[in-house]
Amino acid sequence: MTQAVLLINTNIARPPVSPVGLEYVGEALIEGGVAVHVLDLSFETNWKAAVQRALEDGEPLLVGLSVRNTDDCSFASRKSFLPWISDVVTEVRRLTEAPVFLGGGGFSTMPEAVLQATQADGGVEGDGEAALLALAKCLAKGEDFVRLPNMVYWRNADVMRNPRVDVDLRNLPTPHRRTFDNKRYEEFGAMVGIETKRGCSQKCIFCADPLAKGNKVRLRPPQTIVQEAQGLIDQGVSWLHLCDSEFNLPVEHAKDVCRAIIQGGIGKKISWYCYCSPIPFDQELASLMKVAGCAGINFGVDSLCDEQLDRLGRVHSSSDVHHLVSLLRSQGLNYMFDLMIGGPGETAETARLTINRVKQLDVPLVGIATGVRVYAHTPLAKAIADGSIKGGLHPDKRQAAHEPLFYLSPQLGSHAPALIDELTAGDSRFLALAAPAEKGSYNYADDDVLCQLIERGARGAYWDIIRRNLGG
Repeated sequence: MTQAVLLINTNIARPPVSPVGLEYVGEALIEGGVAVHVLDLSFETNWKAAVQRALEDGEPLLVGLSVRNTDDCSFASRKSFLPWISDVVTEVRRLTEAPVFLGGGGFSTMPEAVLQATQADGGVEGDGEAALLALAKCLAKGEDFVRLPNMVYWRNADVMRNPRVDVDLRNLPTPHRRTFDNKRYEEFGAMVGIETKRGCSQKCIFCADPLAKGNKVRLRPPQTIVQEAQGLIDQGVSWLHLCDSEFNLPVEHAKDVCRAIIQGGIGKKISWYCYCSPIPFDQELASLMKVAGCAGINFGVDSLCDEQLDRLGRVHSSSDVHHLVSLLRSQGLNYMFDLMIGGPGETAETARLTINRVKQLDVPLVGIATGVRVYAHTPLAKAIADGSIKGGLHPDKRQAAHEPLFYLSPQLGSHAPALIDELTAGDSRFLALAAPAEKGSYNYADDDVLCQLIERGARGAYWDIIRRNLGG
């Protein structure tokens, strides 16, 4: 195979986010005997000139573009990233006749809508390692790829989706993590991502993770994770993010990962952050995480009203969260909570109950998303479609399928953000998922204040940098 696959990281948000998924795919291609060139637009000042340079060395076999997120998930700003992806597709097409394919978590969440919005030639839904390798081999042989699993493509004017096959992560080789410049990402303030698993079997009514990564949890061997981390350490990387849906699901695997990190002797060489579910979370896990180098945990608590948690499809209770906070304090673990205000059935009273209980728990940092992003094929979207949930859509008028759609409980009234401001007034620990430039926002995309803190040497999870800055 003489032609190379060109992989382009399209995520140009500041502060930057390392392209872990695209790197995994690139290394799988190389392992399979396919030449790979990469273009990282995150570090380019003139992206069009960079694309032109990348295509001057010869016609690629195909061009793969990453779609990490389709929008910023903020009810306040509702910024879609798909017009930008469309611009990149158009520019690439102007310079080459090679097919342009999309992939990544954002694409896999809503593949038909993204393909229609960007007019790319096709995409890979779900795991990309085996799928993109199979696609490259088909194209090299001049064979038709439309029967390959995970392919999304055009047939006349319609978007077709082939059956999806998830890879067995145990069979993938240990990534070398040298396709992208991970040390440079750390120098610009990013944490470098590592997966310990894929998929989520939780039943949260709003979450797109089961759509993007599957609803069955697939585990990576702990020793493979340690080997990957050691490779990054050898490159000078020390700040890591375990980018799983929930690190502690299942809890025994999380403990095994921590034990492997400790036994591998790298727990003191790295600082890492993760997302966790409030349950299961016990003292043994907390202790292992701390010894293994965990620097902070983001808990998706959503609410501290039990009735509201039930409506959201969550399995933890407010008493579980009280127990969690006591455990975190006893172990001295750093953490934050994420709340979601405005789901089905939310009222001013349930919102007040949640915020008052968080205050009583003295949580060090709390992010509040007002309004729920509605993704097609989630339980929330299905309930809206069948009329089980009425009203509350924003915008309420018909729009294109790819444009961000939100639900906000009508029972909260028309001034929900003002209500949240009133309930959290004067308490700087509460941050809103608002526009990046807005004071008290934790919308990280293009946040100037956060970028300035990083330029002055701050490192860690972006929420933790904000927390430390609040402390003076």
